[in-house]
Amino acid sequence: MYAQVGVMQGGLPHIRFETRTEEDRQRSIDEGRMIYKDVDWIIVTPHGARDSNEDRAVEWISKKESMTRQGTFDIEILGKIRKSYQAYKEGKELPVEGTPLAMLPHLFSPAEIANCKSLNILSLETLAQANEETIARLGMGSREIKHRAQEAVKLSASGTGDALKISALQQENADLRDRMRDLESVIRDMQAQTSDNVPRRGRPPKD
Repeated sequence: MYAQVGVMQGGLPHIRFETRTEEDRQRSIDEGRMIYKDVDWIIVTPHGARDSNEDRAVEWISKKESMTRQGTFDIEILGKIRKSYQAYKEGKELPVEGTPLAMLPHLFSPAEIANCKSLNILSLETLAQANEETIARLGMGSREIKHRAQEAVKLSASGTGDALKISALQQENADLRDRMRDLESVIRDMQAQTSDNVPRRGRPPKD
């Protein structure tokens, strides 16, 4: 059983749950044979990072509950995690927290959405808040797509995202894509010319 938990706002990293099979040691001892049980795990990945931290879900949530009582963990965020975990246990699809990038094909290309997803960036709001490490890993054009996300968030927050402004943002996006394609074409031509001008090894041809 496996499902993804949407990226939470407020600095919380990307989280997902999965169920693993482990030995039930006490029952194995009591019954004199190997007995297994299902255990839910939580996997936490910071935005833009490759490494993840893992823990048993119930134990992890219990630790965070203690931290909320000490004032070192956001109780609202923990509430969202509890709801997501409950949805996971019920086999429900877990929603993305925020505006899913997949619902914005007019602002982002399929490749841009896929690249963001590979870094666990699933929502418009998370992309708008991407840090320098994430931008670097997204590669060419990452600052431009972050700018697009920020502008879209501003329009939504101001309540003035009327058709004209959305249309202008879409046109700006289309123009930037055209410029990117032109730049990539120039780079390919330059690479081809460089390849043609590289001297070949070996003896020169006979007259």
